[in-house]
Amino acid sequence: MSTRYAIVAGRFYPSDKEELKADLSKLLRRTDKERIKALAVIAPHAGYVYSGKTAGKVYSSIEIPNTVIILSPNHTGYGSSVSFDPDDKWSTPLGDVDVDLEISDNILQRIKGKIPDAAFDPSAQMQEHALEVHIPFLQMLRPDVRIVPLTLSNLTLQSIKLLGVAIAEIIIEIEDKGGERPLIVASSDMTHFESADTAKKKDMMAIEKIKNLDTEGFIDVVERNNITLCGLYTIPVMMEAVKHYSNIKKISPKIELIDYTNSGDVTGDKQEVVAYAGMVAYDKLDS
Repeated sequence: MSTRYAIVAGRFYPSDKEELKADLSKLLRRTDKERIKALAVIAPHAGYVYSGKTAGKVYSSIEIPNTVIILSPNHTGYGSSVSFDPDDKWSTPLGDVDVDLEISDNILQRIKGKIPDAAFDPSAQMQEHALEVHIPFLQMLRPDVRIVPLTLSNLTLQSIKLLGVAIAEIIIEIEDKGGERPLIVASSDMTHFESADTAKKKDMMAIEKIKNLDTEGFIDVVERNNITLCGLYTIPVMMEAVKHYSNIKKISPKIELIDYTNSGDVTGDKQEVVAYAGMVAYDKLDS
């Protein structure tokens, strides 16, 4: 048995259990609305003081199923282009969560040989924060949650589509066997270190492509406009999974922007911000 211990507790979020629970209780707002049975979400991964409000709005709006597939960007450069974490558990100040290694291996087997360097590789998450910061939100809302941690980098469009389809196929198989539908979380912050006005203008172009599930359009608008979001791979993989799932299930997915903020809302500096978007994808019939 191996455990991936928290590395950014005390920096991105409190390391003290009770302090963390108190912060999460403030960020996870109670709502009278029925929680959405989401297919997928986009949520940010900065320190809670900056992006916690947006992440909290996303997670407050949805039901958390027993399994969550978390797609993390790779800020460190370590690991393969599709890195599955091999640890049995991830630990945070709120306790341990189990990793569903069976699902990880099942996804890997479907892409093996097609995405040549896809592998179980712990190095990708050794110093990475973009996956870890989501786990306390999930634990707070669903203490028995299991995760499937994937770290993505340097993917071609073909690889993005292959991985998205593989994830969708696994989700469909779980449902067809009577299981609870896993949730996909695409971890991403938006534009970095530009003015709030410029960041919003750029980000809304990307968000429009996401709403339309236009994977190629999303990648094109990000690259042409130098939109410095983190989710160049996590978001389109999520989009491809939602598209394939929806095609097979013959449903009409809807993607909504739940919240959009930036670090300047906290610091007061609107000239050089990091922006954060929270989005939820769901079947229109479940809304």
